[in-house]
Amino acid sequence: MIGIYEIYIDIFWVQNVLMDMQLLVLTLLLLGEKIIFFRLLMASLAGGVGAVAILLSGMGFGVAYILLVLLLDAAMLLMCVQQPIRRKIARQKLAMGIIYLHGMVFAYGKLLACANRLVGKFFAQLTVTALIIGIVGFMLLYRKRAGARQIYNVTLTEEGENAVYKALFDTGNFLTDPVSGKPVSVVEETEATRKWLEKYPHKYKIIPYQSVGEAHGVLEGLVVDELVIQKEREQVVKKGAVVALYKGKLSKDGAFQMILNHSLMT
Repeated sequence: MIGIYEIYIDIFWVQNVLMDMQLLVLTLLLLGEKIIFFRLLMASLAGGVGAVAILLSGMGFGVAYILLVLLLDAAMLLMCVQQPIRRKIARQKLAMGIIYLHGMVFAYGKLLACANRLVGKFFAQLTVTALIIGIVGFMLLYRKRAGARQIYNVTLTEEGENAVYKALFDTGNFLTDPVSGKPVSVVEETEATRKWLEKYPHKYKIIPYQSVGEAHGVLEGLVVDELVIQKEREQVVKKGAVVALYKGKLSKDGAFQMILNHSLMT
């Protein structure tokens, strides 16, 4: 005997809009994108319309269906991204967004089937939604802690001359210039920075510091015209940044030659 199911298009559309909105919020958080409610709403509404169109088309679960769903997901993600960033969004990041979306849909379906048996249909959806949100929250927290020791490419510029370093972002670096109050980053002294000290004595600084095992100390430093931190999708530019010169190696394995101040990334 073949079962016949009645599907109410309006309810089906509303369910898809709400589900798409929830999944898009979680996906944007995982991608590190800013959530703009108007764009999120438009993308969710479009996703609901797309789901209804696919349903009414009557197409089977073949290659065409898969490609159409992937195209719809990509369109929703692009609608959520701010216009200036949309032109720069990487294919890899878009692909990751689609993977996040479908990963959560798959997990939601499997977990919901199990939860229906354990807690009943009434509590199953709430339980599964809370669980997925909890997993995403854990991933974001883990990523934030891991990012606290992330390494960036940093360029120091002085009178048109550049020096490039691998820099560690250290949330524990609170060093400041006692005169100007500006945050101070620490960089290994090189021939280039030593020449800058000699050529531009008016930018010379003395930076006092305290550290474990050494109660007090001083570092030579200078004010550079520009400090540029190259992040994944943008640059952080600091004019008149203060850097302290360290005589020695900051990293035993040479992974970085500079330690950024914690406030430079805010």
